[in-house]
Amino acid sequence: MQLPNRLSTPPFLQKLQWIADPVKFMDNAVQQYPDIFTAEIVGFGDTVVFVNHPQGIQEILNSDRNNFIAIGEANKVLRPVVGDYSILMMEREQHRRRRQFLMPSFHGEKMRIYGELMCGLTEEVLSQLPQGKPFSAHAAMQEISLQVILKAVLGLSGGERCKKLKNLLPQMLLSLFHSSLTSTLLFFPFFTT
Repeated sequence: MQLPNRLSTPPFLQKLQWIADPVKFMDNAVQQYPDIFTAEIVGFGDTVVFVNHPQGIQEILNSDRNNFIAIGEANKVLRPVVGDYSILMMEREQHRRRRQFLMPSFHGEKMRIYGELMCGLTEEVLSQLPQGKPFSAHAAMQEISLQVILKAVLGLSGGERCKKLKNLLPQMLLSLFHSSLTSTLLFFPFFTT
């Protein structure tokens, strides 16, 4: 199949540019092809078509879903973080079934409750910060994120399991993202296997 407007930059350089500065990469690509372009950015050999034209986007969203695949394979860079059975890794019917199962959790009253919980957790963490003294905004934001994951996403609010996850989750994420180099290696799976 002929893909539209392939970028002229060699694929390996596209990947490096994408990893180093994805916003600049997109800005440069859109200057070359404003409406639609094809790039090779996520892992070796992976090809992605970017659509930036409103009518093109509308056509994609309104067309038969069987014409397009879910991007589970393209999301393989996330596999070390989300695991093999995340909805982000699923495609077609399996993705549709899991999405239908999850959707009631992200509508109406549930979203309002999640929002209130997140606001409450944020206020709780911020109330523990020292008054009139410097503090680490990074550490505070990490604590808020961790509390949201534990309480809103996983539904844990206490107990031994919550304590274990509260210690293990930051360690796992730090081991993956402790430096730009190790984060970058996620884009090149052959380095990590």
